[in-house]
Amino acid sequence: MVKTLIYISILVLFIEICVRDKKQRVILNKSNVSLLFLGLILGVLENNLFERVLGAAVYTLPFILIYGYGSDILGMECIGMGDIKLMISLGTILKFENFYKVLLFINISFILPLFFLIVKYLLVKRIDREIAFGPFLIGACILTLILESYER
Repeated sequence: MVKTLIYISILVLFIEICVRDKKQRVILNKSNVSLLFLGLILGVLENNLFERVLGAAVYTLPFILIYGYGSDILGMECIGMGDIKLMISLGTILKFENFYKVLLFINISFILPLFFLIVKYLLVKRIDREIAFGPFLIGACILTLILESYER
């Protein structure tokens, strides 16, 4: 019962983050902290707190590298700090089990916006210079959890 309420709260926060990021290009710190807190509570309830804290670090590392070095290479900000903070929270929800799952998440998180941009270009014949990346990270998180359930 408690875990169900936590997952419903996570889903509500996902929706709030997606809507706000799409409209305002902002992911609030209180939303990120709430997700982080819920992920850690799940870790305590499921007795896998270490895997969830490790997940926060492992899932976030590639995006920190993109944030730091991508900006230097391209001369513009590639990913926002709100997205980095969101990755810390999503890492606690996904938890670290193996590197296959991490690679799956990273691939999905970059393929989803690519498909979005291709479809948008085919329909509108225009590509935006900036897109809200938060909804794609959340979509990748959900798809990774779904694919993980089929793997077992």
